[in-house]
Amino acid sequence: MAGKALENPTNSAAARPIQAPEPVEITSPELMVPQRSVPALMMSLLFHVVLLTVIGLVWSHNPKGSGEQIDRPVGIALVHRMPDRDRYVDAAKLVQTEPETQSQQTQTSSAAASAAPPAELTPPIDLTGILNAMEATPAPVSGSGLAGETNLSGDAFGTASGKNSPSTGSETTTMVFGISGSGSRFVYVFDRSNSMNGYGGKPLRAAKSELIRSIRSLTEKQQFQIIFYNHTPKPFKFSNSPLQLISGEGSSVARAERYIESIRASGATEHDTALKLALRMSPDVIFFLTDARIPRLSESQLSEIRRRAAQAGTTIHAIEFGSDPISPRDSFLRELAAQNDGQYKYIDVRGLKIAEPAAGDTKESP
Repeated sequence: MAGKALENPTNSAAARPIQAPEPVEITSPELMVPQRSVPALMMSLLFHVVLLTVIGLVWSHNPKGSGEQIDRPVGIALVHRMPDRDRYVDAAKLVQTEPETQSQQTQTSSAAASAAPPAELTPPIDLTGILNAMEATPAPVSGSGLAGETNLSGDAFGTASGKNSPSTGSETTTMVFGISGSGSRFVYVFDRSNSMNGYGGKPLRAAKSELIRSIRSLTEKQQFQIIFYNHTPKPFKFSNSPLQLISGEGSSVARAERYIESIRASGATEHDTALKLALRMSPDVIFFLTDARIPRLSESQLSEIRRRAAQAGTTIHAIEFGSDPISPRDSFLRELAAQNDGQYKYIDVRGLKIAEPAAGDTKESP
C-alpha cells in the first residue's frame, strides 16, 4: 500500500496541462506612447506647409531699387538758337570738375599746362580739301568754264600775295545789306553751310540777291572775288586760271552771276580758312556774311586775322543773319568788325524781303 501511495513527481507534472501566462499591464509613464488625434496631425501639416511657403517667398524676393533696370542719366544741356535748328551742348563738358584733393589738382594743372598748345599756334590747314573744293566748282550751263585747276602762289594762308591783276587805283563805293565799303578791290566771303537753307532757303536766296546787286555796281576799273564757304572755301574762278581778283567788266560779272546762282547750301561751317584765303589777295574791303554764331572764332584766330588785315590794309565788314529780334551782344562777328575798322550789322532772317535783281541790270561788255 505504501508503494502505491508514492507518486512520481515527474510524471505528475507532465500530466498537468500548460497554461498561458497572464498579460502584464505596463504602468510606467516613460514607456507609454501618446496617441495623437486626427485634427492635431492636420494642424501640424498645415503649419509646416505655411512655414515652407513663407521661407520660399523670402528667399526669392529681390530687394527694391534699380536692380536690373537701366539707369537713365540726367544732365544739363545748353541750347544755341540758330535760324533753322537748335544746337545742344552738354554742360558737363564745359565745366571743369574740381579735383578731390589738392595733390590731384596740382597734377591736373601741370599736365594741362604741358599738353596745351602755344597761344600763337593756329589750327592745321586742310590744303588738300581746299584744292578739291576749288576744282569741284561747277561750270555754268553756258560753257564759260568756271571750274579748273587753281594755281596758288606761295602759302595760301601766309602773307604772300596771289597773282592778281594790277589795280587801276580807281575807287568806288558798293553796298551789302546797307553796309558800304569803298575801294577798288573787293572780296565777298559768304556762308553756304546747311543752316543757310533754314526758313525755306530764304537766307541763301537773300544773300545771293544782295551779292549780285553789289557786283553789278562795279566797273572794269574795280576788281572783285567771291568765296562761298562751308567747311571748305569755294572761290569763283575761270578755268585754267590762278586764284585772283577779277575785273568788274560786264562779261566777268555775268559769269560771276551764273556762278552765284549755281551755289547750293550744305555741310558744316569753318570761318577761319575762308577769311585767310580772302586776306591772301590783299583786298581793300571784305564783306563777310554768315548765320553761324557757332563755332566762334577764337581769340588767337581773331588776333591772327587782325594782324594780316593790318598788313594788307583791309577793312572787314560783318553781316550776321539770325532769328532773334535783336543782335546778340556776345557775337564774335561784332568783335571781328570792330577789330578791323569795319561795320557790323545784324539781320533777322524772319523779316527778310528778297528783291531779285532785274535782268536788265546786268552789265555787258562794250
